[in-house]
Amino acid sequence: MTARLRSKAWFAASACLAAACTAPSQDVRTFTGFAQGTSYTLQWTGGGTAAAVGAAAEQELERLDALLSNYRADSTLERFNAMQSTAPIELSSELVTLLQLARRIHEASDGCFDPTVRPLVRAWGFDGDNPAVPDAEVIHAARAVVGLDKLELVDGTHVRKTVPELSIDMASIGQGYSAGRLADVLERHGSTAYLAEIGGEIVARGSKPDGSAWRIGIENPLAGAGSVLSLRAEPRTAVVTSGSYRQYLEVDGRRYGHIIDPRSGGPVEHALLSVTVIGDDAATAAAWGTALLCLGPDAAAVTVERENLAAVYWLGRDGESPALRTSPAFEAEWRERLEEPSPR
Repeated sequence: MTARLRSKAWFAASACLAAACTAPSQDVRTFTGFAQGTSYTLQWTGGGTAAAVGAAAEQELERLDALLSNYRADSTLERFNAMQSTAPIELSSELVTLLQLARRIHEASDGCFDPTVRPLVRAWGFDGDNPAVPDAEVIHAARAVVGLDKLELVDGTHVRKTVPELSIDMASIGQGYSAGRLADVLERHGSTAYLAEIGGEIVARGSKPDGSAWRIGIENPLAGAGSVLSLRAEPRTAVVTSGSYRQYLEVDGRRYGHIIDPRSGGPVEHALLSVTVIGDDAATAAAWGTALLCLGPDAAAVTVERENLAAVYWLGRDGESPALRTSPAFEAEWRERLEEPSPR
């Protein structure tokens, strides 16, 4: 058996290509940094010096890391995961609110969006550098402790596991949520025109000082060049891109993407390569991006219409030119603001 892994050093960092912001003008303040295994950039006009905004942004990202990180044992989320108990567990209202969001998207996506999928991700090795096809027994054991139906949301500050081993990974929501919190930082400092980006996940408001729009790239996943979305947003708009094409395992000519379908226990193998969701809340857009990638092109097309989601998605397979598809909600509100590359 031959196996080959193509991986992203950090998918979120490379996702900046799929949601790149234009270079700031001299009238736009800028602050850049590194957090959550990727880079982030703030561009804004109006209130707040770069030093003040940067310090507040770093403080907020450190707070979110202590709340949501799966890579530090002392985070709120990892301490919850370590509790092998079916008794009610007290959590911050902020984390419970995110779990309520996860539950809504889980139910609306036929179970495709599921932050309890972590044991299956581990079983396939997509949480490390050496993924491999697991034995059927390993997948069966992982599926036994996966399922958002195994988490009871008791009230605004308490949850209960019905399976003690249940664990949660909020990565599919976390960076979108972080982009929204960075936008909050800018607004607290008085800005009403800004672009906040972390790992390619964007929240923007207003326009640049000369009145022109923020310009956000939507990458063609197989060709690099893509489309550009002109964004003037009031009060604010999130643009979040999720993709399955940068990290995958190839075994004997069969490709397994890193997006795991919790319903089957295995990676998705369809032609949906990336999804960009546009909405008023970045965490919700991020969750839907993951859910749609799991659902695949046919179910995703039905879902975006039913849920009235503004979405752009790329379809393609090896040896094919990828095709751009858009949802009815995108066509109604955003089509005139999308600039597609000229054919060569």
